[in-house]
Amino acid sequence: MNTKKIIGLLAAVVVVVFIGYTVYSSSNKEETLSVRTDEATEETIVETLTTTGILEADKTQDVYGQGVVSELDVAVGDQVEEDDRLVLYQDGTAQTAHFDGTVTAVTITPDEVDLSSQTGEAAITVADLSHLKVGIQLTKSDAPIVKEGQSVTLTNGSKTFDGTVAHIDPIATTTTAQTGNTTALAATVEFDTPPEGLYAGFDIDVAITTNTAEQAISLPIEALLYNEENQPFVYTVENGKAHAQTIETGIQSDSAVEVKEGLSAGQTVILSPDEKVKNGVAVTAK
Repeated sequence: MNTKKIIGLLAAVVVVVFIGYTVYSSSNKEETLSVRTDEATEETIVETLTTTGILEADKTQDVYGQGVVSELDVAVGDQVEEDDRLVLYQDGTAQTAHFDGTVTAVTITPDEVDLSSQTGEAAITVADLSHLKVGIQLTKSDAPIVKEGQSVTLTNGSKTFDGTVAHIDPIATTTTAQTGNTTALAATVEFDTPPEGLYAGFDIDVAITTNTAEQAISLPIEALLYNEENQPFVYTVENGKAHAQTIETGIQSDSAVEVKEGLSAGQTVILSPDEKVKNGVAVTAK
Protein backbone atom coordinates (compact mmCIF):
# COMPACT_ATOMS: atom_id res chain seq x y z
CA MET A 1 0.00 0.00 0.00
CA ASN A 2 1.48 3.29 -1.05
CA THR A 3 1.67 6.44 1.00
CA LYS A 4 -1.22 8.20 -0.74
CA LYS A 5 -3.60 5.31 0.03
CA ILE A 6 -2.51 5.26 3.68
CA ILE A 7 -3.07 9.01 4.00
CA GLY A 8 -6.48 8.70 2.35
CA LEU A 9 -7.46 5.85 4.65
CA LEU A 10 -6.40 7.82 7.74
CA ALA A 11 -8.34 10.84 6.53
CA ALA A 12 -11.45 8.71 6.07
CA VAL A 13 -11.10 7.32 9.60
CA VAL A 14 -10.74 10.82 11.01
CA VAL A 15 -13.92 11.93 9.21
CA VAL A 16 -15.86 8.93 10.49
CA VAL A 17 -14.64 9.49 14.04
CA PHE A 18 -15.50 13.21 13.84
CA ILE A 19 -19.00 12.51 12.52
CA GLY A 20 -19.58 9.89 15.21
CA TYR A 21 -18.42 12.25 17.94
CA THR A 22 -20.62 15.03 16.60
CA VAL A 23 -23.68 12.78 16.51
CA TYR A 24 -22.91 11.46 20.01
CA SER A 25 -22.47 14.96 21.41
CA SER A 26 -25.66 16.15 19.74
CA SER A 27 -27.65 13.24 21.09
CA ASN A 28 -26.33 13.91 24.61
CA LYS A 29 -27.28 17.57 24.38
CA GLU A 30 -30.79 16.69 23.24
CA GLU A 31 -31.25 14.48 26.30
CA THR A 32 -30.59 17.42 28.65
CA LEU A 33 -33.85 19.31 28.97
CA SER A 34 -34.05 23.00 29.74
CA VAL A 35 -36.68 23.58 32.44
CA ARG A 36 -38.05 26.37 34.61
CA THR A 37 -37.46 25.85 38.30
CA ASP A 38 -38.24 27.37 41.67
CA GLU A 39 -37.69 26.47 45.31
CA ALA A 40 -40.03 25.22 48.01
CA THR A 41 -40.15 27.75 50.82
CA GLU A 42 -41.49 28.06 54.36
CA GLU A 43 -44.25 30.61 54.68
CA THR A 44 -47.85 31.22 55.73
CA ILE A 45 -50.43 29.97 53.24
CA VAL A 46 -53.93 31.47 53.24
CA GLU A 47 -56.78 29.59 51.61
CA THR A 48 -59.66 31.76 50.40
CA LEU A 49 -63.07 31.34 48.83
CA THR A 50 -63.84 34.01 46.24
CA THR A 51 -67.34 34.97 45.20
CA THR A 52 -69.46 38.02 44.39
CA GLY A 53 -71.86 39.66 46.82
CA ILE A 54 -74.52 42.36 46.65
CA LEU A 55 -74.34 45.51 48.75
CA GLU A 56 -77.47 45.79 50.86
CA ALA A 57 -78.88 48.17 53.44
CA ASP A 58 -78.27 46.92 56.97
CA LYS A 59 -81.93 47.53 57.90
CA THR A 60 -84.92 47.58 55.57
CA GLN A 61 -88.58 48.26 56.34
CA ASP A 62 -91.29 47.19 53.90
CA VAL A 63 -94.66 48.81 54.49
CA TYR A 64 -97.83 46.90 53.51
CA GLY A 65 -101.25 48.49 53.89
CA GLN A 66 -104.82 48.25 52.71
CA GLY A 67 -107.61 50.65 52.01
CA VAL A 68 -107.73 53.99 50.25
CA VAL A 69 -104.66 56.21 50.66
CA SER A 70 -105.67 59.51 52.24
CA GLU A 71 -102.26 61.18 52.57
CA LEU A 72 -98.88 60.05 51.22
CA ASP A 73 -96.18 61.80 53.21
CA VAL A 74 -93.02 60.66 51.42
CA ALA A 75 -91.42 60.24 47.99
CA VAL A 76 -88.45 58.19 46.79
CA GLY A 77 -85.22 59.71 48.10
CA ASP A 78 -86.74 61.39 51.15
CA GLN A 79 -84.86 61.16 54.44
CA VAL A 80 -87.06 60.11 57.35
CA GLU A 81 -86.55 59.77 61.07
CA GLU A 82 -87.83 57.09 63.40
CA ASP A 83 -91.59 57.44 64.05
CA ASP A 84 -92.12 59.85 61.11
CA ARG A 85 -95.47 59.21 59.44
CA LEU A 86 -95.17 57.66 56.00
CA VAL A 87 -98.79 57.22 54.91
CA LEU A 88 -102.31 57.80 56.25
CA TYR A 89 -105.36 55.81 55.16
CA GLN A 90 -108.97 57.01 55.04
CA ASP A 91 -109.87 54.78 57.98
CA GLY A 92 -107.36 56.69 60.12
CA THR A 93 -104.67 54.00 60.10
CA ALA A 94 -101.11 55.33 59.71
CA GLN A 95 -97.76 53.70 58.97
CA THR A 96 -94.58 55.17 60.49
CA ALA A 97 -90.83 54.71 60.03
CA HIS A 98 -89.20 52.20 62.37
CA PHE A 99 -85.75 53.84 62.14
CA ASP A 100 -83.87 56.73 60.55
CA GLY A 101 -83.42 56.03 56.86
CA THR A 102 -84.10 56.78 53.21
CA VAL A 103 -87.26 56.07 51.23
CA THR A 104 -86.15 53.80 48.40
CA ALA A 105 -89.50 52.78 46.86
CA VAL A 106 -93.10 54.04 46.72
CA THR A 107 -95.77 52.12 44.78
CA ILE A 108 -98.99 53.75 46.04
CA THR A 109 -100.84 56.91 45.03
CA PRO A 110 -103.08 59.24 47.06
CA ASP A 111 -106.86 58.63 46.72
CA GLU A 112 -106.27 55.14 45.32
CA VAL A 113 -106.55 51.73 46.97
CA ASP A 114 -103.37 50.26 48.45
CA LEU A 115 -103.18 46.70 47.15
CA SER A 116 -99.71 45.90 48.52
CA SER A 117 -101.03 43.33 51.01
CA GLN A 118 -102.67 41.44 48.15
CA THR A 119 -99.85 41.72 45.58
CA GLY A 120 -96.94 41.21 47.96
CA GLU A 121 -95.16 44.30 46.59
CA ALA A 122 -94.39 46.78 49.38
CA ALA A 123 -96.26 50.08 49.31
CA ILE A 124 -93.25 51.92 50.75
CA THR A 125 -89.70 50.76 51.45
CA VAL A 126 -87.36 52.51 53.88
CA ALA A 127 -83.69 51.54 54.10
CA ASP A 128 -80.81 52.52 56.37
CA LEU A 129 -78.27 53.30 53.64
CA SER A 130 -75.73 54.68 56.14
CA HIS A 131 -74.92 51.13 57.23
CA LEU A 132 -74.28 48.58 54.47
CA LYS A 133 -73.77 44.84 54.53
CA VAL A 134 -73.05 42.29 51.81
CA GLY A 135 -75.33 39.41 50.90
CA ILE A 136 -73.72 36.30 49.38
CA GLN A 137 -74.99 32.96 48.11
CA LEU A 138 -73.04 29.81 48.99
CA THR A 139 -73.12 26.76 46.75
CA LYS A 140 -73.41 23.18 48.00
CA SER A 141 -69.62 22.75 47.84
CA ASP A 142 -68.80 26.15 49.39
CA ALA A 143 -71.23 26.07 52.32
CA PRO A 144 -69.34 23.50 54.49
CA ILE A 145 -66.13 25.56 54.55
CA VAL A 146 -67.64 28.95 55.40
CA LYS A 147 -68.17 29.71 59.09
CA GLU A 148 -69.44 32.70 61.04
CA GLY A 149 -66.55 34.84 62.29
CA GLN A 150 -64.23 34.19 59.34
CA SER A 151 -62.30 37.19 58.01
CA VAL A 152 -63.29 38.66 54.66
CA THR A 153 -61.64 41.02 52.19
CA LEU A 154 -64.11 43.05 50.13
CA THR A 155 -62.95 44.69 46.91
CA ASN A 156 -64.65 47.39 44.87
CA GLY A 157 -62.42 48.64 42.06
CA SER A 158 -59.19 49.83 43.66
CA LYS A 159 -60.70 50.01 47.15
CA THR A 160 -60.55 47.16 49.67
CA PHE A 161 -62.42 46.78 52.94
CA ASP A 162 -62.16 44.37 55.86
CA GLY A 163 -65.22 42.39 56.87
CA THR A 164 -66.49 39.38 58.81
CA VAL A 165 -68.94 36.58 58.05
CA ALA A 166 -71.74 37.65 60.39
CA HIS A 167 -74.60 35.27 59.61
CA ILE A 168 -75.34 32.08 57.68
CA ASP A 169 -78.91 30.94 57.11
CA PRO A 170 -79.80 27.58 58.67
CA ILE A 171 -81.28 26.16 55.45
CA ALA A 172 -80.69 26.61 51.72
CA THR A 173 -83.39 28.02 49.45
CA THR A 174 -84.23 27.37 45.83
CA THR A 175 -84.95 30.10 43.29
CA THR A 176 -86.49 29.52 39.89
CA ALA A 177 -85.38 31.30 36.73
CA GLN A 178 -85.64 30.74 32.99
CA THR A 179 -82.29 28.95 33.08
CA GLY A 180 -83.50 26.53 35.76
CA ASN A 181 -83.55 26.12 39.53
CA THR A 182 -80.70 27.31 41.74
CA THR A 183 -80.26 26.18 45.33
CA ALA A 184 -77.96 28.16 47.62
CA LEU A 185 -77.34 29.05 51.25
CA ALA A 186 -77.62 32.76 51.99
CA ALA A 187 -75.01 34.43 54.19
CA THR A 188 -74.22 37.95 55.32
CA VAL A 189 -70.87 39.74 55.54
CA GLU A 190 -70.57 42.84 57.70
CA PHE A 191 -67.98 45.59 57.24
CA ASP A 192 -65.57 45.95 60.16
CA THR A 193 -65.63 49.72 59.58
CA PRO A 194 -68.50 51.56 57.82
CA PRO A 195 -67.39 52.03 54.18
CA GLU A 196 -67.54 55.21 52.15
CA GLY A 197 -68.31 55.58 48.46
CA LEU A 198 -70.37 52.39 48.17
CA TYR A 199 -74.01 52.14 47.13
CA ALA A 200 -76.63 49.52 47.90
CA GLY A 201 -77.59 47.39 44.91
CA PHE A 202 -74.14 47.16 43.34
CA ASP A 203 -72.05 44.00 43.45
CA ILE A 204 -68.72 43.68 45.25
CA ASP A 205 -65.94 41.07 45.17
CA VAL A 206 -65.71 38.88 48.27
CA ALA A 207 -62.72 36.80 49.44
CA ILE A 208 -63.38 34.72 52.58
CA THR A 209 -60.39 33.36 54.51
CA THR A 210 -61.40 29.73 55.08
CA ASN A 211 -58.10 28.31 56.35
CA THR A 212 -54.55 29.35 57.27
CA ALA A 213 -51.35 27.28 57.58
CA GLU A 214 -48.47 29.07 59.30
CA GLN A 215 -44.80 28.15 58.78
CA ALA A 216 -45.85 25.66 56.13
CA ILE A 217 -43.73 24.19 53.34
CA SER A 218 -45.00 26.13 50.35
CA LEU A 219 -44.88 24.70 46.82
CA PRO A 220 -45.56 26.82 43.72
CA ILE A 221 -48.85 25.57 42.33
CA GLU A 222 -47.26 25.32 38.85
CA ALA A 223 -45.11 22.43 40.08
CA LEU A 224 -47.97 20.23 41.31
CA LEU A 225 -48.80 17.09 39.29
CA TYR A 226 -50.90 13.95 39.80
CA ASN A 227 -49.93 10.42 38.81
CA GLU A 228 -52.12 7.62 37.43
CA GLU A 229 -53.26 6.77 40.98
CA ASN A 230 -54.26 10.43 41.45
CA GLN A 231 -51.47 10.91 43.98
CA PRO A 232 -49.87 14.38 44.07
CA PHE A 233 -46.19 14.55 43.15
CA VAL A 234 -43.52 16.95 41.91
CA TYR A 235 -40.30 16.73 39.96
CA THR A 236 -37.37 17.85 42.07
CA VAL A 237 -33.90 18.48 40.63
CA GLU A 238 -31.16 16.35 42.19
CA ASN A 239 -27.61 16.19 40.78
CA GLY A 240 -28.79 17.64 37.49
CA LYS A 241 -31.59 15.11 37.01
CA ALA A 242 -35.37 15.13 37.43
CA HIS A 243 -36.65 13.09 40.34
CA ALA A 244 -40.34 12.21 40.76
CA GLN A 245 -41.28 12.82 44.39
CA THR A 246 -44.66 11.87 45.84
CA ILE A 247 -45.98 14.40 48.36
CA GLU A 248 -48.87 14.92 50.76
CA THR A 249 -50.67 18.23 50.24
CA GLY A 250 -52.75 20.42 52.54
CA ILE A 251 -54.52 23.70 51.86
CA GLN A 252 -53.74 25.91 48.90
CA SER A 253 -53.93 29.55 47.88
CA ASP A 254 -54.15 30.97 44.38
CA SER A 255 -50.40 30.50 43.87
CA ALA A 256 -49.12 27.99 46.43
CA VAL A 257 -49.85 24.56 47.91
CA GLU A 258 -49.06 23.40 51.44
CA VAL A 259 -46.82 20.31 51.51
CA LYS A 260 -47.25 18.23 54.66
CA GLU A 261 -44.83 15.44 53.71
CA GLY A 262 -42.32 14.65 50.98
CA LEU A 263 -40.61 18.02 50.47
CA SER A 264 -38.37 20.36 52.42
CA ALA A 265 -37.79 24.09 52.20
CA GLY A 266 -35.00 24.91 49.76
CA GLN A 267 -35.52 21.96 47.43
CA THR A 268 -35.60 22.83 43.74
CA VAL A 269 -38.75 21.86 41.84
CA ILE A 270 -39.60 21.96 38.14
CA LEU A 271 -42.39 24.32 37.11
CA SER A 272 -45.02 23.23 34.58
CA PRO A 273 -43.05 20.15 33.42
CA ASP A 274 -44.11 18.83 30.00
CA GLU A 275 -44.31 15.20 28.85
CA LYS A 276 -40.57 15.11 28.08
CA VAL A 277 -39.71 15.42 31.76
CA LYS A 278 -39.38 11.94 33.21
CA ASN A 279 -37.82 10.45 36.31
CA GLY A 280 -34.02 10.40 35.83
CA VAL A 281 -33.89 12.70 32.79
CA ALA A 282 -31.00 15.19 32.79
CA VAL A 283 -32.24 18.77 33.19
CA THR A 284 -30.78 22.23 33.38
CA ALA A 285 -32.47 25.39 34.65
CA LYS A 286 -33.30 28.06 32.09
